[in-house]
Amino acid sequence: MEKGKVVCMMKISRFDRSIRLILSLVGFPLLIVQYLITVYEQKKHKPTGWHADIGSRKLHVTVTGHGSPTIILEAGMGGCSLDWALVAPALSTKANVITYDRAGFGWSSEVLDHPTCSAYVDDLRSLLRTLGAAPPYLLVGHSYGGMIMRLFASRYPEEVCGLVLVDATHESRYLPEQTTAGRQKQLFSHRSQYRLGYMLSPLGIPRWLKQHIGSKRLPEEWLAPVRALGYKASAYRAVYAELLSTTESSLQVAAAEPLKQDLPVIVLSAGKQNEEWQQVQRKLTNLTKRTNQIIVEDSWHSIHIHRPDAVIHAINRLLDEIDLSSYR
Repeated sequence: MEKGKVVCMMKISRFDRSIRLILSLVGFPLLIVQYLITVYEQKKHKPTGWHADIGSRKLHVTVTGHGSPTIILEAGMGGCSLDWALVAPALSTKANVITYDRAGFGWSSEVLDHPTCSAYVDDLRSLLRTLGAAPPYLLVGHSYGGMIMRLFASRYPEEVCGLVLVDATHESRYLPEQTTAGRQKQLFSHRSQYRLGYMLSPLGIPRWLKQHIGSKRLPEEWLAPVRALGYKASAYRAVYAELLSTTESSLQVAAAEPLKQDLPVIVLSAGKQNEEWQQVQRKLTNLTKRTNQIIVEDSWHSIHIHRPDAVIHAINRLLDEIDLSSYR
C-alpha cells in the first residue's frame, strides 16, 4: 500500500440521517423532553476546563500542572477527558498535563462528519498551537486513542519524547482482511448498536434504557457527568461516525511512517483480556527498539480506571528515562 494513501471511506449515510430526522419529527414531544433535560444537565455539570477555539471548532480542554514535558492524555472510543480523572492529578505534580474532549464528546459539542485518526491529529495539533503548549510531548492513549497517539508520533517525531499505550488498539483490529469472523461479527453488532443509538438518541430513548456513551466504571463523582454527557444526541452521532471511520483510520495508521526507533514506548496491557486481544497486544511491542510491554494481570480493558496506579507508574517510568536536554 502506498504511504499516506487511504482507499476506504465511510460516513453516516443519507438514509440514516433521513430516518433520524423522520423519527425526531414523529416523536417531537420526546425530542423536546430530551432537549430540556440535556440543557438542565449541562447547567448542573459544568465543564472542568474551558473551550479553546482551534479555528474550525471549539474543543473542551483542561490543563493542569506545570513543567516539561507536556503529557497529553487521549481517551478511547466514545470517551472524554473525565476518563483520566484518576490519573491526571498525580501526573500534574510533575508535568504539564492536557486532557481534552474530541469533537462531539464530553463538553466539545461540535461533531466531525468524518472523524478519522488523521482528522483528530489535525485537531490536536491545532489545539496545542492554540494553547501555546510547547514540545516535547509525552503521549498517552487508551484503546482507540492509542492509534491517534501513534499517528501523531509518526507525523511529528521530533516533538514526541515518549509514548504510553494503555491497552491500545492495533490497527489490524479494524481491517477486514486481518480480522477473524468472530471479530467481524462483533464489529457488525457494535455498528448496529451505535446506529440505533444515533437514530433514537434525539428522542432520549437511550436515556430511558440507561445506555450512555462513555465510561461506566468511574466512581460516582465523575460518572454522573459522564452519564449526562453520554446521553446527548451529539455523543451518539459522534461515536457512530467514529466507528464508521475506523477502517480508514486503521489504514492511515498502517500507512504512516514508522516511529523513531529510539522513541521510548510502554505497551501497557490488561491481563484479563482474552487470548486474541493479547496476541494483538504483542504486535505493538515491535513499534520501536525501546518498546517494553507491561501486563497488568488483574485489570480489564480500562486500566486507567481499574488500576490507575499502574498507568501513573508507567508514565513516571518514561519521565525518568527521557533526556529533555535533546529537545531544548
